[in-house]
Amino acid sequence: MFHVRYPRNKIYDESFLKICDPKIRAFYEFYCSKKQGRSMPERKDFDPIEMKQFLPGITLVDVDQKTGDFTYRLVGTGEVTKRGNDPTGKLVRDHFHGDLWAETEENYLYVCKCKSFIFDQLDEEWDSGLQLHDEVLFLPLSNDDNLVNMVMLFCMQEYK
Repeated sequence: MFHVRYPRNKIYDESFLKICDPKIRAFYEFYCSKKQGRSMPERKDFDPIEMKQFLPGITLVDVDQKTGDFTYRLVGTGEVTKRGNDPTGKLVRDHFHGDLWAETEENYLYVCKCKSFIFDQLDEEWDSGLQLHDEVLFLPLSNDDNLVNMVMLFCMQEYK
């Protein structure tokens, strides 16, 4: 059993579908359609042409089974713009977008060990008074429906 130390604003079951952005819901349904009777789809199940509307918010992270490292494989244009740089090819621990590496790492470890998703949301107020509502869906991908070899993230941001 996985012990969650940072449950802040996270949902580990489909109840998130009642509160999430409609694009998050649409992406989750798209992801589930790719399972085809398996617990997790493979990366090759996703055709970028079918995903055109989602691509700016997509991030793919490779999972190194030997070292436990997480490496950015692909970062969508929306995420690159939000960050102000492109971390593709770099370690997540050195280039993650968040406040605390232990919390971010826990999200990836949960997805890998539990072979399940996490919905994470954050409301952040900036010094300018602008409020950012950020929703992130972490999803497992597997080549053998046993080990998670990649984590797919889909993110939506809304400025208020």
